[in-house]
Amino acid sequence: MNAEWFIAFFVGSLLLIGPTVAFILALVAYVRSNKIQQLSERVQQLEKTLSSVVGQRTVAVDEPPVVIAEATQVLSEAQASSPVDLNKPAPAAVAAGTAPIGWEAFVGQRAFGWIAVILFVFASAFFLRYAYQNNWIGPLGQVAIGELVGIALVIAAWRHVTQGWRRFAGMLTAAGAVVLYLATFSAFAIYRLLPQHVAGLFLAMIVAESLMISVLYRSLSVAIVSVIGGLLTPILMASDVDNYQALFVYLVTLNLGVMVALQYRAWPAVLPLIGGGTQLLFWIWYHSNYHPEKFAWAIGFNVVLFAAHILFALQGWAYTTVWLQWERLVVFALNALLSFITFRALTVADYGHWQGALAMIMAVIYAQVAYWALRRGTGNTRLPLTSLAISIGFVAWTFPIQADAHWVAVGWSAMALALWIFGLRITNNSLKCLAACLAVMSMVRVIGFDLLLYVRDPFIPVFNGVALPSLCAGMCILVGVLFSERWRRRLHEAEQWAITLFAIAGMILVWLVLSLDCYGYFVSQSIVGGDISVWRLRGQLALTVMWTVLATMQLIAGFYFQRPRLRWFAMALFAVTVVKVFVVDMANVQQLYRIAAFFVLAVVLGLVARSYQRFRG
Repeated sequence: MNAEWFIAFFVGSLLLIGPTVAFILALVAYVRSNKIQQLSERVQQLEKTLSSVVGQRTVAVDEPPVVIAEATQVLSEAQASSPVDLNKPAPAAVAAGTAPIGWEAFVGQRAFGWIAVILFVFASAFFLRYAYQNNWIGPLGQVAIGELVGIALVIAAWRHVTQGWRRFAGMLTAAGAVVLYLATFSAFAIYRLLPQHVAGLFLAMIVAESLMISVLYRSLSVAIVSVIGGLLTPILMASDVDNYQALFVYLVTLNLGVMVALQYRAWPAVLPLIGGGTQLLFWIWYHSNYHPEKFAWAIGFNVVLFAAHILFALQGWAYTTVWLQWERLVVFALNALLSFITFRALTVADYGHWQGALAMIMAVIYAQVAYWALRRGTGNTRLPLTSLAISIGFVAWTFPIQADAHWVAVGWSAMALALWIFGLRITNNSLKCLAACLAVMSMVRVIGFDLLLYVRDPFIPVFNGVALPSLCAGMCILVGVLFSERWRRRLHEAEQWAITLFAIAGMILVWLVLSLDCYGYFVSQSIVGGDISVWRLRGQLALTVMWTVLATMQLIAGFYFQRPRLRWFAMALFAVTVVKVFVVDMANVQQLYRIAAFFVLAVVLGLVARSYQRFRG
């Protein structure tokens, strides 16, 4: 037991003293280099000012300008603060022929450097293994050598940072972190020199120290190594006992630490890596160890992570790189989706009837996020529009989760109508696109799902569980088309064509629902009445009459509201009715019904012709 504590004290001292000293020295180097950089920027600005002054007028020798005196003072300060020769020509002044090409610099500086790091790690591992197999070094010696080598690499990285070799210093630091990580892990997993909790603490310390150094060195590679090491720690330290409280606290701390680091360094790929790794670890734990008794800790862990990602998105949006903003937006949207899936998986067994309310809560949260993002006034609308789209998505998700299946399309079409009107008022293309998507989803839902489940039992026409919601969905689309006529001059040509297509699709949807409902009523009556052929003939006659009445109403509305699209659709419906009369009714309908159909249609078409002569001629 004494030897065990001695080893723990030895390894802990190495981990604390060495990286801490390196961290302090790196901080000093960072402050000093920033000061040198500021002085260099001042010198460059003064040189530009001096050049412009000299170009405008000749400077008297006996009366030097203040600009020259200030430039001389700044140059002396810069030379006293740094051994760098400021009189050397800038890199841009070197002849273009002597500068290496891009691929040459990439292979020489980065590729070969990282290959050297990998080869060094493998060489060290093979050497220690060979020495152990030949009894050169015992387990304690191997762990001590690994710790010393890792600390030496970290200190060597600091020395190169002070000389301006940041990229190479990042490579050395990453290699040192890996060696320290492997040495500490081997002390627990291979040689059993350390207890599990002590080794886990040391590994967490290595992750935290390397993450802080990555911020100081501005090294993406060290940050990625830190995040990967942090995500591997729970896997490597796994045991038969499910210590889920410590796991959740550790993952929350790791995520918060990475988010704090990303506030200072806008690195790519780090946020998706930590977010995806955390989700993977949680679902591995969920499938292996979850029990309803652990519900409070599991839901609390996901709520904290969910809130942390939202706050990070609001605080860390001041980035000018467009592709990095898109990466953050993708992570932001995926966090919303995965969080809801997690909340639903944890609550559906005991709180299944509250799933719609859960989706509405998420919608309200993201609507509030969009409001906060707009109030911040960053000038970038990507985050508020993405938040608003997520909020609308959760509202749309509420209907299939909670509502009756046939009313899902009504909810989507009503949302489409509201978004379309709002988008027209504020002239926002994103809201109009969302409205169009929801309208298409509503029509696909009605035609592809609701009408296929049409019941053939006796029912009341129109006012039944299938026709009424389907007609409401179609009417919402037509109301949106009618409302857009006020802003028709503001719309682009493509938007006007889209409105025309939605008008045709909405009228076809209403016509299709009414037709199926009309003919289905007579089919259902035939099941009860017994004489199937008679009821089907009546159904065909009712279809003809209904189409004629519907076309007449549309034609009258087209003349009254001066809508050419309504009149054209009415004439098309009249044409379809005439074709039906000659093709279907003449062949299948009895003589009396055939006469009635032809007579009614002839009278109506005569009135239509007279109306066109009056209003159009």
